[in-house]
Amino acid sequence: MEDFLYRNNRPTIIRAQGEDAEDYLQSQWSIDLRRMEEGDVRFGLRLSLKGKVLAGAYLIRLEEEEFLLIAENIPSGALLEMLEENVVADEVEFFDESEKWAFFSLKITKPDALLAKLGNAKLLDARFSHLKDGLFFANDRLSGNGYCALVKKGSFAIDEICKELPEISESEYGFQRIKGRNYSIPHEVGSDDLPQEAGLEKNSVDFDKGCYLGQEVMARLHAMGKVQREIIPIRLENEKQPHPALPVTVMFENKAVGQLRSLIRHKDMWVGVAKIHLKAKEQLSESGLNLEEEEWGKIFSL
Repeated sequence: MEDFLYRNNRPTIIRAQGEDAEDYLQSQWSIDLRRMEEGDVRFGLRLSLKGKVLAGAYLIRLEEEEFLLIAENIPSGALLEMLEENVVADEVEFFDESEKWAFFSLKITKPDALLAKLGNAKLLDARFSHLKDGLFFANDRLSGNGYCALVKKGSFAIDEICKELPEISESEYGFQRIKGRNYSIPHEVGSDDLPQEAGLEKNSVDFDKGCYLGQEVMARLHAMGKVQREIIPIRLENEKQPHPALPVTVMFENKAVGQLRSLIRHKDMWVGVAKIHLKAKEQLSESGLNLEEEEWGKIFSL
């Protein structure tokens, strides 16, 4: 698809600061914050003790002991509660700044041209650039020329970005992110799922860092384990309107082999996300899998 922008109307933006901010976040999230320099951005996971996915967020190091966290689909109250639940004597505070910022997902083939209009000559190390009122950074979760822009509301940069790029709908963006396996957390990947089942361990889990929540499970799986289920983009062949109430059990040979998690109407078809047992993955690709109520049609790999 050509260049576009998607305006996330419900981002959660949390500022973390205090003399223990790095140490505390290091103990809670799956990525190694100590390797991040000022301005670096990483997407990390907050896991349960059993290694299941509770939250996902972009973490930006602003200063030595100051970070911004950006979550796309988690209410600010829920993320704040999660961030604060293990604070004991740590000198760290969290502030909800969701109303101060605008957050965009972009696909852009020539980012330096846009940045020049925003007062920046180029991306630094092809990864990020400081704006006068925000940040512009590469987004590994949106395949092929994917970027994010975090801009303070009221900034001229918002008008400039919107002038340069066509804005797409939520359904179009949903199709783009699902096709690129950029799953919604916690709606499509959540508290019943391991990062490995969604391919999130590749860029969002650092296996050589110290202790953090879920670390023991991650280490065991990395060393000797293999997951038996995979979270997969699917399409639904179904003439009915609307689609079935979710989640829906997925069947193969009269046995439950998975769960359909989400569906989005894209042009003339339904696309979505399902968690499937590996023994049924080949069937999903070749001739499809039935939903629990066969009248709703079949799902196939996207």
